[in-house]
Parts: sequence; C-alpha cells; structure tokens
Amino acid sequence: MAATGSARSTKSIVRPPSVALDRMIFAGVIDASLYSLTRTLADVGVARLAHDNRDRYPAELSQHIEGGSSALSGLVLRTAQHWRHAVHGLLFAPLFKERELDLRTEKNESDGKSEAETALPQHHSIWQTIADHSRKVHGRRVGFSFSTTAAWIATAVVGLFTVGTIVSGFTNRATISAANDTVARLSGTQNPTQPMQTLDSLDKQIDTLEVRQREGAPWTSRFGLNQDRTLLAALRPAYADAAGRILVSPIRHKLEDRLRQLASMSDEEIASGGSAQAQAAYDTLKAYLMLARPERAAASFLTPQFLATAVPARPFNSSVTSGTWEDLRQHTVAFLASHIGMQTSAGARALAITADSSLVAAARQTIIGVRGIQNSTEAVYQQILEDAKPKYPPVSLATLLGDTTGRGLFNTPQTIPGIFTRDAWEQRISKAIDEASEQGNIAGDWVLSDAKSDNQAPSTLRAELRQRYFDDYARAWELFLNSLRWQSTPTLSATADQLTLLGDPQRSPLVALMTAVVYQAGAGAATQSLSDSLISKAQLLVGRDEKDPSKQAQPQLAPLADAFGPILRLTGSDLVIGTSPQSAKGAAQMASTADLSLARYLERVTSMRLKLQQMVNSADTEAMARVAAQSVLQGKTSDIADSREYASRVAASLGEQWAGFGQLLQAPLNQTWQAVVQPAAASLNDIWRNSIVADWNQAFGGRYPFADSDNDASIPDMVRFMRPDSGVIAQFVAMQLAGIVERQGDRWVAAQGPDHGTLILDPGFLDSLNRLLRVGIVLFPSGDAHIRFDLRGVATPGIADMRIVFSNNDLHYFNQREEWVPFEWPGQSLDNLSHIEWRTEQAGLRSALDAQGRFGPIRLLERAKVSQQDNARYLLTWTPDSSQGIPLKVQLRSDGGAGPLGVLQLRHFTLPTRIFAGGGKSGPTTATSNPPPLPPAALATAKQAAMPLPHGSVPEAQ
Repeated sequence: MAATGSARSTKSIVRPPSVALDRMIFAGVIDASLYSLTRTLADVGVARLAHDNRDRYPAELSQHIEGGSSALSGLVLRTAQHWRHAVHGLLFAPLFKERELDLRTEKNESDGKSEAETALPQHHSIWQTIADHSRKVHGRRVGFSFSTTAAWIATAVVGLFTVGTIVSGFTNRATISAANDTVARLSGTQNPTQPMQTLDSLDKQIDTLEVRQREGAPWTSRFGLNQDRTLLAALRPAYADAAGRILVSPIRHKLEDRLRQLASMSDEEIASGGSAQAQAAYDTLKAYLMLARPERAAASFLTPQFLATAVPARPFNSSVTSGTWEDLRQHTVAFLASHIGMQTSAGARALAITADSSLVAAARQTIIGVRGIQNSTEAVYQQILEDAKPKYPPVSLATLLGDTTGRGLFNTPQTIPGIFTRDAWEQRISKAIDEASEQGNIAGDWVLSDAKSDNQAPSTLRAELRQRYFDDYARAWELFLNSLRWQSTPTLSATADQLTLLGDPQRSPLVALMTAVVYQAGAGAATQSLSDSLISKAQLLVGRDEKDPSKQAQPQLAPLADAFGPILRLTGSDLVIGTSPQSAKGAAQMASTADLSLARYLERVTSMRLKLQQMVNSADTEAMARVAAQSVLQGKTSDIADSREYASRVAASLGEQWAGFGQLLQAPLNQTWQAVVQPAAASLNDIWRNSIVADWNQAFGGRYPFADSDNDASIPDMVRFMRPDSGVIAQFVAMQLAGIVERQGDRWVAAQGPDHGTLILDPGFLDSLNRLLRVGIVLFPSGDAHIRFDLRGVATPGIADMRIVFSNNDLHYFNQREEWVPFEWPGQSLDNLSHIEWRTEQAGLRSALDAQGRFGPIRLLERAKVSQQDNARYLLTWTPDSSQGIPLKVQLRSDGGAGPLGVLQLRHFTLPTRIFAGGGKSGPTTATSNPPPLPPAALATAKQAAMPLPHGSVPEAQ
C-alpha cells in the first residue's frame, strides 16, 4: 500500500490526491495510508499558502481527511467486503462551479493562465491516474471462452490418454508375463502336486480372458494395447496339451476300465442291479464317447461323470491336504468339462481321444440287451422335455395353493417339475409332440448306435410320445402328493385350531389343493366346441329311445382320467370326453352324493373339531377325554371312531398308488385321537394312583410279605384287593381299562385293535397284574383265602426225629417213617405259632426257626431252600444248625400251583404308580374330581373287609 499526493504549483494540480490500495485490505493499513496522505497535503498546503493565501485547497483537504479518516476507513472496508470487484484506491477531486471559474478566468487574463485552464489539467489528471493504475493491474476475461475451454479439454484428453496408455501397457505386460510363467511351469519339471495347482491357475487365467471377451476388457487394459484375444488364442493349445496329460488321460483309462468290466458282465448281472445300474453303464459309455467326439460334449453331464472317476488321485507325498486336493480336482474337472468342446482346431484335437471301437461295440451291445431297442422314441421324448424345461420352473405347494396357505397343516419339500403341468402341456408339449410326429425323421440314440433309425409312422410316434408323457405326468404328481406330510401338534387346543382351518370349505388348503389337482388332471382332455355340443344334443334327441348298448356312443376317457380317477371321484369331477351334458351332469351328481367324497370328509373333520372344542372348553378336559377314549376302546358308538373309520375308507379308496396322499387324509383324525388319548391316559393314571395305589399302600405298607416287618398283612384286605374275579383291582381293570387290557385265561394281556397302538401300557403294570392274578388264583380258589397242601418228611442221615408245626397243623417224622400229612393255610387255630423241632443221633431234642402270626408258615417257607421236583412237588431244605451241617428235608405237595410257596411272590411287591407309559399331564386342565365309583360287587366286598374304603380323594402314596 502507498499514499500518493503531489502538486506542481499553487495555480495547478497535476495529479489528484489519492490512496492506492492492494487487493488485501485491512483497517489498520487504510488508516495509515490516510494519515500519510494527510501529512503530505498539509505540507503542500503550507507551501502554497506561502505563495498565495487564497490557495487553501490542499490544507483544507488535509484537514477534511484528518477529521473523517475513521469514517473513510470504514467506508472503504465495507465497500471492499460487499463488492464483487476489489477496491484499488481512493481519489479526492474538488467540486467546481462554472460561474466562479469564468470570473476567475477574466480576472487573471493578464497573468496568461486562467483557473479554467488550471482546472482542466485537474480533470484530465484524475482519469490519467486511473489509466496509469489500470496498466499496472492485470485483467481477466469476462464470460465464456470457447478457445480456452477447448484448450483445457484437449490438454486433459491428451493427459488422460497418456496415463491410460502407460497403465494399459503395464497391465497387459503383467497379464502376458503371468500367462508365460504359468505355461513355463506346466512344461518344466515339477513335484507331483504342482501340475494340478498350475493347471488351476491357467484355468483361472483363461476364464478371465473369456469373460473379458464376452463382457469387455477393463479400461485399464485398453487404449489400443489390449491383447486378450491374441493371448487367449495362444493359451488354448497350451491348456489342451496340459489338460490332456493331467486330466484327460487318467479319466480315459478309468472309463475304459469301467467299460471293460461292463463288457465282461452278463445281461442278467446288469439287470439284477436294476435300472440304476443300467443307467450308470449308459452314462459311462456316453461320457467316453463325448471324450472322443468333443462336438457332442455337454458340461452339465460330463462334470459329475468325471468327478465320479476320482482321478487324478492325490499323490501319496503331496504337501496339500485331502480337502484342498479335492477342491483343486473339482475346479479343474469342471473347467475341462465346460471347455472340452471348444471350437478351436488345436484345442479340440488335443483334448479329443481315439475311442476303442471294439470296446465301444461291446458296451453298446450289453446296454442294448438290457435296456431294449427304443432309442429313437426315447431320444425325441427327452429332447422335447429338455427344450421345454427352462421355460417352466418347478411348481411348489405354495404355488399350487395360491392365496390359500397350508402353513401349520401340511407341507412337503418336494416340487413338481414345471414340464408336467397343464400349462406346459397346452402351451408347448402338445405342439412339440405334434411337430415331432409330423417330421418323421427321428435320429437314433448316438450313444448306442452310429446309424440313423428307420422312420416311424407319425400316428404311432405321436401316440407313444403322448403315452410316455402322461405316464411321467401322473408319476410326478403321484410322487408330489404322496410326499405331503401332516404337521402334528401335541395339544387338544392346537389340534382343534388345525381342524377348524382344514374343515372350512372357503379357507381349507385341502380344498384348494384338490381344486388345483383336478385342474392339472385335465391336461390332454379335449374341450367340446359349440358345433360338437349341438351335434351331441341332436344325437341325444334322436337316439333317446335306443336300448341297444352296442349302438350307443361310448364315452372316451381323458388321458389322465385313470391315473387321477380315485382323487377325481372324491371331488365329484368328470374327465369323460364325448359325453352328453346330461350324462356328465349325472356323473358329477353321483360322485358328489357318493358315500365317499371330499364334502363328507370335511363334515367329519368339522364334527371332530366340535368334539375337541367341547373338551377344551369343559371344566375337566381329562375326564371328558377319558370318557371319549373309553367309548372308542370299548367298541361303543363314537364320533371319533366313526370319523376315523370314514377317513380310513377314504384313504383305502385312493388305492396303493395314492397311499401317501391317503395317509395325509387320515393324519388329522388320527392326530385327534392321539390328542384325546394323551389326557385320557393321564386321567386313568391319576385315578389308578388315587383310588387303588393309595389304598393299597395304606393297607399293606410296612407289612409282611410286602415288606420286611413283624406285622402281617391283613388277609381280608388281600382278599378284597386280590380276588381274581371280584377284587378291587380286577373290578378296576374290568371297568376302567375295558378294551385296553383283557383277560386271556390266567393272564392279563394288552387288547389288540386298530385304536390301541396309541396307548402304551407300562410293562411293569401288566407284570404286576399277572403276578397278583397268579397268586390270587392259588390263594383264593373259592373267593376266600384257603390253600391245601401236604408235607412229608424225607429221610436224612443223622436225623432221628423231626416235627413241624404250622398253625396247629403238625407233621411228625420219626425214624424214617415217611407219610403225607395234610395242611391248610391259613389255619383256623387262634394259636398262630409255627416252628420246627428235630432230634439227631448225637444230640437231644432241639427247636429253632420259630415264627408267629398268620404268615408264620410263609416266613418258615421263605427261609427254606426250595427245589421243584415236578409240577406238584417241591423239596424244602432247612439248615438251622450250620455248625453240624445236617439239613432238614421235607417234601411239599400242593393241590394247585406252588401252593403256599406262591405267596412268596408277594415278597417286597409294590403296585406300579402308573398304567400308561408317558401318561403325564398333557394340558393346563388338571382333573380334580373324585375317582369314579366302584362297582356294587366291589363295594359289597369292601364292607366285609377289615379296613373300609376311603371316602373322597386319597393323597398319592409316596
């Protein structure tokens, strides 16, 4: 920044007072410049006042600037901040009046200069100052300049192309160098693992170049230097040579070994393996021929075939793991399969093998002998399906149901091939079959024959192709519908919700599925035109009175009518072609009103749903479930049994072909039965524990023979519980478990029937019932406790005398005098003392083995060693004196069974706490009611018992 100000004389001012400013303006700089200008003008003003006291302009201007310097500084600063252009300076110019200028001019004519002449340079000096300053400041162009823009664009393009060329050169050089290195490694000496790794690297490089050819090379490798096409052409022969050595050769040997093994087998041996083995042999031959004829190669077929050969095998001393080697093998084999038919002379010839003609001929002969000669029709059929397959994706269950969902009811992971749908048939398959039959020139299967087969009649070929297609069509739908599985739920409420949705005709996914199946089953059914309909009506009117069946028009079935017939009959649909409208309507009415129909099946489902809802909403769900289950098991009339029987009939009507779909129709009602049985089993378990087990434990807990105790069990209580025909346990089984457990002779067995498999009896429960039954038959032959048996002493060396006392019954054995003595248990004597006395040859009378109470004889028998001699006799041996080692032997002969020895089966016996395995609590509702009343016979018996029956619920015995 600089301050300038000058004056030539007191009469004229050449340059105006001014302040020059730079582009960067600060308040302090402006103040300093104004201060410098003020000092300069003050000096000039003093000098001019000395010459002319009227020339006061510089001095007054200095004074004016000094007084308003702060205001001027702020004005300049604000102007510089708000203006788009920079402030370069500040000029001061006087304001002249023309009149005063003229007067002054006349007055000073004598001096030769006037004020006007003096002022004129003043005006010119202002603009001259501006002009001089403008020459020092560089300007800039205003507005758009095409030439400048074009120059910059050209410069940028040249620079970008230069950089791109450099980058492209380095990129292409690196690509070519990497390819050269890979090819060099393939041809050099390597360890056993490196060829596969190097070949995999070459595969990736070729794949990258092929992708660039299809989709374009990246920009970094272009700019006129791209060599991808040339490099790819150079790498293909190298790849063909390496792949032929590393992959093709071992694969060829493996396939030839399989073909030799196939040729050595007889047709019967191959056929014994089923269609899978025959197809495997065919695939092996096809893969081998594709190696010899690359133009026939198909990557989707060759890849699994090559991988199945398991070659090349991992070297024994390889440095890579088995998983890494398998990954390398899969990558290289898949790449080989996709490039074996590449259309380059060098590559195709290098990868192609020369097939062994004799081996191929032998394999063909063997396969033809197994499969039969139907190759021409098969080839055409498969080609038709392959052409249509990409246009029709698989159809899932969700697609069939549409807006209706089967979630929560049934599902399947299977899908239906899209080519086996009605849309595929009507839009493409039927036309393709017609075109193929019209052409008539059908080439044979190139795998099994090199020659072309003879032409076939169009009508015959069309019929064969249609029949084959509809057979596969029906089979595909059969596999799909038979794969449907019901989604079971464990509770009554969830099952009721399922049945609600299933039985609703408007929302049921089963109805939607059946509707879709009926529509799809109509594939191939000819629709009757208007003219055909009129002709049919006319024929009906003319031949209404025709009685001869041979002269009546026979209906023609649709192609899929037989296959889908069982399902169509359930829905009341008709797929008969050529029938009159009246007959078709009549057939539909007969199907809809038949005993077995989808509508009646849904009615059964609704009936079951209402039954379940009653159980769920009742105060005692388990009790209602128990009553319902008992009705079914006892063969009584029941909605559950009738509905399940109806579902079984519906499933049976579908036949073996649709057995899986029939199981789906049975599953909801079977699940309903299962949901009813579980709470019923829990209820029966509770009743058993509360009414039987609790009383049993109270009567016999801590008593002999059920426990090791001096207290004997009450025989009347034993009679009350264990009497075979009218005991408490027998009555419970007869009343509560009727239809579940039945008595066959002297054994309780699980009842057999279609509804019994869902109830799993606890094995311990049946064992306990049978043990009590066996003991009860022997112990209570006539209803009361009474066992008759005989004892006889057995001669024993060293024993001279022996006496056995059982409740006032006495056996006296003396000096080898053996005789049978009758006994009864329990005896009538009030003196219930049992003991054994004996006398040896060396000692006097001795007594031991004493026992008291009604079970005294049983206690003594328990201490004896028992050995059975025949069906009625047992040898009892006591050894009371172990020091002498002399046994006391007695024979026991019973009237029935084991006699009193049978009572020993009750030693440590306890009743099981449950009847059914897994019959726990199955829902939130718990049975709190009292157990059902016992039958009158049981109550009469209980009145005579020593311990009365408890009233109300009994807590469960621990």
